[in-house]
Amino acid sequence: MREELELLSRRSFLRASAGAGAAALSLDGVKAEVARALADVRTTDSSKVDDGYWRKIREQFLLEEGFAYLNTGTVGATPGPVYHALVSYWRMMAQNPNESSAILQGRYDAIRAKAAAFVGADASEIAIVRNATEGNNLLAQGLDLKAGDEVLIGTLEHDSSRQPWRLRAQRHGIVVREVPIATPPGSPEEIARAFESAVTPRTRVVSLAHCDTVTGTLAPVAEVARAARARGLLCFVDGAQTLGMVPIDLHALGVDAYVMTCHKWLASPAGTGLLYVRRDLHDRIWPNVVTENWWTFKDARKYDRLSRRPWPVVAALEDALDFQNAIGRDRIAARVRALSGYLRSRAAEIPGVRLYTSNHAALAAGMTSLTLDKVSPLRLREHLRQRYDVYTAERQRGERYPADPHGVEGIRVSTHYYNTFEQVDLVLEGLRELSGGRA
Repeated sequence: MREELELLSRRSFLRASAGAGAAALSLDGVKAEVARALADVRTTDSSKVDDGYWRKIREQFLLEEGFAYLNTGTVGATPGPVYHALVSYWRMMAQNPNESSAILQGRYDAIRAKAAAFVGADASEIAIVRNATEGNNLLAQGLDLKAGDEVLIGTLEHDSSRQPWRLRAQRHGIVVREVPIATPPGSPEEIARAFESAVTPRTRVVSLAHCDTVTGTLAPVAEVARAARARGLLCFVDGAQTLGMVPIDLHALGVDAYVMTCHKWLASPAGTGLLYVRRDLHDRIWPNVVTENWWTFKDARKYDRLSRRPWPVVAALEDALDFQNAIGRDRIAARVRALSGYLRSRAAEIPGVRLYTSNHAALAAGMTSLTLDKVSPLRLREHLRQRYDVYTAERQRGERYPADPHGVEGIRVSTHYYNTFEQVDLVLEGLRELSGGRA
């Protein structure tokens, strides 16, 4: 009996193996499947921007019906075509690990070129890193600075931008000074003036978030970069929250370096980010991780030499770019602003609500930070989740944001193109309930 079971087990394994071989995937096959899925996105009536059109786009996602996911600022929902492509790439790796890895890795330069076009840069200026944290660390640790040199950062920078500079301060004696930004600021010019007036003869770098993670405030990056360059300073920008939320043209912005996370608003699987370094800075910023032949790369590729890496994730980045391009970046940006503007204008009418995010078109896009008098952030977030199945991010002063002088406490609501006005109405209804003592 035991021998019969072992024989049956071996036969079952062989049949399964044969089936897997017959169904072996190819990169061309996966790309063809993605192209067919994206054809549905492209052929949807793109002249319409009402809920009929966006409902069809939302159907491309795996989000559960009735679940209002409003936390793209932490991690975005992956579109179905991108998710299925990623699974297929991993299956390719399982079927033929080394050869499939080489095939996927062979797409690197094409993906880099597509990403560069997406953000308004040259391919030679783009490295594919793992996330914005890696990019921020690379810039902070890779630039030669000496004791006493000064770096300016904003008060609401994410710790993935703040802490690399603070580490340099501890190790090498540089000075990190924080520029106060109001919540919300009165105008873009107010932010630009704050950075310009903070410059001293020791300042070497201005480092700021294009969109801060606490309040969702957009900074006037082009103006800050222009003023920095006029004084011989470098301008580094953390763009973790902007890639896929608003159109980016890095050459037009005039920044020296710009880091991006792809798993938020671009809705790519976690594990990919982009680093832009202006071409004439490649010889001034050292790579942090090196391996064989790293010195042979004279452009931004020297910053992402990681040897073995999860190439299926990198391959899926291309599909995420294709998905956004199929819809259109301007159309996505308009949808994002319509949802968030609606939220802010209606929330401002509710007694007890305080907005930390301006409704000024140049100061905000897809994220809104707000609080409600006498209601803790935890209670606010949990009320929305338990009562309406609305998922938001809690914002609470403390160790996570120790430098915030304004005591931002409440929730952060991220509205992306796969969200709906009905979902925003649920947030507003929850706020009204708590404001009126009905919950």
